[in-house]
Amino acid sequence: MTFAEFIYKAQAFLAALFITLMPYKGVELPVMETRQDDCLLNMSMISDIHIEANYPFRSGFVKQGFNRMNRAKSPVDGVIICGDLTNYADEPSLARVYELVRDYAPGQPIVVAGNHDIGHAGDRDVTDITREEALANVVKYHNEFYGDDCESNYYSLDVNGYKFIVIGDEVIDGGHWDGISMSQEQLDFLDSELAEGTAQGMPTFVCCHWPIDGINGEDIIWDGSGIEEDEYPVKEILEKYDNVIYISGHMHGGMRSNYVGEKYDMPWVEQVNGVTYVSLPTYGIINWYGITWSGIGAQMEVYSDKIIFRGINYLTGYWYANSEYTVELV
Repeated sequence: MTFAEFIYKAQAFLAALFITLMPYKGVELPVMETRQDDCLLNMSMISDIHIEANYPFRSGFVKQGFNRMNRAKSPVDGVIICGDLTNYADEPSLARVYELVRDYAPGQPIVVAGNHDIGHAGDRDVTDITREEALANVVKYHNEFYGDDCESNYYSLDVNGYKFIVIGDEVIDGGHWDGISMSQEQLDFLDSELAEGTAQGMPTFVCCHWPIDGINGEDIIWDGSGIEEDEYPVKEILEKYDNVIYISGHMHGGMRSNYVGEKYDMPWVEQVNGVTYVSLPTYGIINWYGITWSGIGAQMEVYSDKIIFRGINYLTGYWYANSEYTVELV
């Protein structure tokens, strides 16, 4: 990294922290209520909860967040947990995640596995299982929770008539400990599910822990963390269809105001070639840019003609009014 790049990133970090907190677009009461009464789908979204079975604080944060979602003035239809469910891929922590989801999550939960749930098997000697065994655990717990019979780490489900497609790591040829590997079968599945979901003009949602390379400021926040186009044509497949929303985590990029997103080219909601990309902050441990503390996520409100994305801290109920995006549907 050059000195100029370091200064640029330092400026972005400080701006993301202070300008996001500064209520230049006003202050909202800590009440979970949709912008309009005609909301068709109201989803809570969090990522990177990093649960450890022997570390109760993060479990408590997740429970508290779920309880706030359940008390929302406008009912929440479901919650997306977009990967890194655990910290070290150990089965007791994965069991704890599904216990929290079963007992406290609102509406229809959508559970996505991340690199820490598969690639970090054996990390820090917490567990001695292989990545293949960690993947098998992820599939097993998914099937037990959903009453499903998946054989791999991708699936789809409907919430209020909207299709949600979950894609993830398959540990092909051992896989990379921090990356994603995908089979042609999974890519074909993504393509066919998108075709079905968008056939009637409905928005369709793809949930994957890994961001797409170069989007949402990935090359600034954590260069090399995304899915590269020359490796897997996920972006190419997404762009074939209208009204596709791609939701990811992984970067620990924090909640960033619209101003910071525009000035430093790292918006947490961004449209590229007709696809809307949403980069969620980490919920469980420190973020790198923007608001750094725990409990941060986003609320997604779907209407007949648009989708509104609103940053929120589910522990405090504080809305980040400076960090709201509206995307028009076609």
